[in-house]
Amino acid sequence: MSTPAQGGGRALLNFRVLGFPVHVDWTFVLFVGLLGWQPGITLERLGIWLLLAFVAVLAHELGHAVAARMIGAQPSIALVALGGVTTYVPPKPLSRLSSLGIALAGPAVGLLLGGALLLVGRSVEVEPGGLAEYTLLMAIFTTLGWSVLNLLPIVPLDGGQAMRELLPGDPETRARRASIVSIVLAVGLAFFILTNPAWGQFALILVAFLVLVNVLALRSSSSERRAAAAVGPDGEVVRRLWEGNPTEARVLLERRPDAGNVDLAVHGAVLATTGQREQGMALLHQEWARRPNDPDVTALLALAHLLLGEWRDIARLLTGPSASAVPPALVSRAIATARAQGDEASARDLEKAARLAGVPRDEDGLASG
Repeated sequence: MSTPAQGGGRALLNFRVLGFPVHVDWTFVLFVGLLGWQPGITLERLGIWLLLAFVAVLAHELGHAVAARMIGAQPSIALVALGGVTTYVPPKPLSRLSSLGIALAGPAVGLLLGGALLLVGRSVEVEPGGLAEYTLLMAIFTTLGWSVLNLLPIVPLDGGQAMRELLPGDPETRARRASIVSIVLAVGLAFFILTNPAWGQFALILVAFLVLVNVLALRSSSSERRAAAAVGPDGEVVRRLWEGNPTEARVLLERRPDAGNVDLAVHGAVLATTGQREQGMALLHQEWARRPNDPDVTALLALAHLLLGEWRDIARLLTGPSASAVPPALVSRAIATARAQGDEASARDLEKAARLAGVPRDEDGLASG
């Protein structure tokens, strides 16, 4: 799964592949281990399952990451409880075609690997019930099988993200429509599973999770629309920035009929996070100097640094006179994102700066993909 949102917890492993920082959370190992466990399974086979699942999910996320890097982003990968997440900040507004390509790149890698493994399976002989057969079958399942599952048009699966880009309407309308379609399809899939018990309880739990995610998304969308109406167009643009969608924020900004009346700090944050960093930061710092007691300007400056992954600049804000204006949720999110990207040193520096500034940790502020 690929998303501009940021997230991550404490790492079990941090390393780089093809230049991309990879964070492996302990919840990934726990969840995949439970998924592969069955009565009578040997430790050897469970170890093989864990390794194959790890490689398959990482290969999938690398597909997303490579596609995101092709449009100029600097992605990072996190393997967490329910699978993998590739996070990135686009350097400019993405077209629907670009978003579609990034969403489908992950499953495409899995389909190619699974297809190659199928050809290998047909060309070699393995002992029925043996370790080689188990390894081959699980390798095909974690690549080909999981890729087919991921292509179901249900958000937040990759197929659901692709479906959202193909629906008519503006980004917000497409998101709502995608959630509605996802709920209908997931409920239908639940009825199918109930009439076919061989699919197992895990499949039913997964479908229930998908329904819940989309129901909550619809409820959140309704409340956010009411909030946006209350705070005005600037508030809607800031909300998109906070969600990690600077490209959508810029689209909203450019479509506003009163674009000349936009808050300059908001304008600067949007420019800085969508490929015009120097111009945007100049506007932000201009407003920061002109309105030194305005906490909203400091929050926007910190948010821009967060979306750009500029951890030292956030730490500097936390050690300066405006530290109290940096939202605790943003600090927690910055720490988690730095850690997810494998930058443990920056995460520790942010934690230290937050402690010195007396900023409390706000775990609810973390946003995950």
